[in-house]
Amino acid sequence: VFTDKQWHLKTDAGDEELFDVVVAATGPLRERKYPDIEGLKDFAGHCFHTADWDDELDLTGKRIGIIGTGSSGVQAVGPLSEKASHLTVFLRTAQWVIGTPNPEYSAFNRFLKRHIPLIGKVTRKFYDWIGEQFGRAALYDGWRRRMIFWACRKNLDSVKDPVLKEKLTPKDLPMCRRMIMSDTYYPAVQREHVDVVTETIERIEPEGVRTADGELHKLDVLVLATGFYPNAWGVKNVVGAEGQRLDDVWRQGMRTYRTITLPGFPNYFMLIGPNTPITNLSLIDIADIGVEYVLQCIDKMQAGEFTTMMPKADVAEAFNERLRSAFDGTIWVTGCNSWYLDVDGTPATWPWVPADFRAALETPQWSDYELH
Repeated sequence: VFTDKQWHLKTDAGDEELFDVVVAATGPLRERKYPDIEGLKDFAGHCFHTADWDDELDLTGKRIGIIGTGSSGVQAVGPLSEKASHLTVFLRTAQWVIGTPNPEYSAFNRFLKRHIPLIGKVTRKFYDWIGEQFGRAALYDGWRRRMIFWACRKNLDSVKDPVLKEKLTPKDLPMCRRMIMSDTYYPAVQREHVDVVTETIERIEPEGVRTADGELHKLDVLVLATGFYPNAWGVKNVVGAEGQRLDDVWRQGMRTYRTITLPGFPNYFMLIGPNTPITNLSLIDIADIGVEYVLQCIDKMQAGEFTTMMPKADVAEAFNERLRSAFDGTIWVTGCNSWYLDVDGTPATWPWVPADFRAALETPQWSDYELH
C-alpha cells in the first residue's frame, strides 16, 4: 500500500516494513498451474509439477507419464525417455518445435572467453542479432518468417511414422504460440518405449491415467508439465496512491507506461512486465534493460531531485493506444488461443522490434512523469 510517500509492505506473517521504491520482478509466469482433472489427488505413485521437481526420486526403470507439451514438457521428454522403462506423453495441443542445439561449452572455449573478453562480446552480439531477426519474423511477413516456418517444418519432418507425425502436427502457425526450442523432443518420442497419447484424459486413478477410450495407462510417476497461470504478475494486493488496487485497474486489460511504470502507482517498477518483448528477446536482456532504467530513476532520487515519480495518465494512455494498434500483421493475432493474449485480446508482448524496446528504456523521459 502506498501512503505518505512510501510503500508499506506487509508479509503473510504480519510483519510490515516501509520502502521508498518497490521493484516487482515476479515476471509473467509465477503461479503454478495444476490440471483440473478428476482424481489427481488419488494417484498412488509419485506426482509432481515440473516447477517443483522431485530431485530425490530415482526415475530409472519407472513407468512415467507426463501431462503437458509446452516448453517445460517438451524439454523434459528427452531426459525422461533416457530413464524410463516406458514413457507416456499426454498431448492435448501439438506445438511447433524448432531444433535448437544446446551444446555444452568446452573447457577450452570457456578458457578463451575468460582470457579474451572480445570473443565473449562478439558472441553476445551474434546472439543479439539472431534475437533481432527472430523478433522481426514474428512482426513482419517476409524471408525471416519463411525461414522460421521452414525450420519448424524441417524439424517435424524428422518424425518418420506418419501416424505419430500427424499427432505432432500443429494446426496454427509457428510463433503464434510460444516458440518451443528443442533438438531432443522428436528423437525421444520416436523411441520404442515412448507413446504419444492424444486421447482426452478422463480421470486419474491410483494406478495411472484413464483416457476417454477407456484405456488405463499404468504409471509409477506422473509429471505435471502444465505450466503457470499466465500474466499473474503478483499484483493481487498492490494498492496505489488513491487506494486503487492494481488487479482492479487491470481487470479490463493490463496497462503500463513503456512496460515498466504505472499511473497511480508512484515509485513502482516492473521488470519483465506486461508488453515487454517476452516473445522475441531473452528475458535476461529484458531484465537487464529494466534494471538500468530503474537505477537511473533511483540515482535522481538519491540526488534529491525528486522523491516520487509516476507516469502521467495521458502519456501512459497514449502509449497503450499506440501499442494496441500495432499488432495488426503480427503472428500473434493469426487465430491461435495462446497465453500471450490479455483479457481484451491484446497480446501481452512488444509489438515492435527488440531494438525499439532497448531505445524506449535507454533513458527515462522525465517530462512524461509527475515528479514530486
